[in-house]
Amino acid sequence: MTRIDCRRIAEAELEQGEELQLACDSITRQGYVICDHVVDAHRAAALNDEFRSRYAAYLEDSERDDTLKVGNRRYMMAIELAGGFAESEVYANRFVVAVARRLLGADAILESYGAVVSLSGATQQHLHRDGLQLFDAQLSPLLPCHALTLAMPLVDMNATNGSTALWPASHRWRVRDENVAPIAPAIAAGSCLLWDFRLYHAGAANRSADHRPMLYATYARRWYRDPANFTKKGQRRLVYGEKFLAGVPADRLRLFGHLPDCPPRAASGHR
Repeated sequence: MTRIDCRRIAEAELEQGEELQLACDSITRQGYVICDHVVDAHRAAALNDEFRSRYAAYLEDSERDDTLKVGNRRYMMAIELAGGFAESEVYANRFVVAVARRLLGADAILESYGAVVSLSGATQQHLHRDGLQLFDAQLSPLLPCHALTLAMPLVDMNATNGSTALWPASHRWRVRDENVAPIAPAIAAGSCLLWDFRLYHAGAANRSADHRPMLYATYARRWYRDPANFTKKGQRRLVYGEKFLAGVPADRLRLFGHLPDCPPRAASGHR
């Protein structure tokens, strides 16, 4: 199980450091990596408070026009890029983006951004991949990664609150291997899992008396659009106000280059 402590990565060593190579190798071979301390505990707690205040109406066991039921008492929803959720180190942590660009290309995009909420009493989720396989089951496992999922809990993921079970190396399966046991790592609020879109996984039961919100982001090759999880008319992949893009740091702006209202990037020697 590969874990990277993001607090120990110096900015100057980000692109060439051994941590980046270790993370990319882990995703390529095992299908996932754990990134600890993507945001600190104080910021994670503030995001949790903001989520519960802004989206209180969504903490009910009822599917809405703009949500998708993804299991028993479990819902997927878009999160507006505003307030704390618009901070670049939340939706596009510098290390996570470096991993995405190494695996998906320099023009990788933020394809969608939201939350999956496991309500109190949610049972074990069904085993699944995040998207449809490219082409067919014989070819897809041979291809390089085309999309990554980031899952950042806003409360600790553990045996009581529930974690996310992962089947290591299952992104390379042509057929499901029943002999492979899953792992369900404990993930502190503000840390995250980053996995290949093809990896089999399932949210664990929430045995606590409270809800378990988990931010998610999909980073993808520029040409990819998730065809499976946005089939309802009311759903949105990215939600942001008219002034959001103008405030995005220059090095993160490429993540939004697929959007029609993204301002052109200044010419430079880098793609």
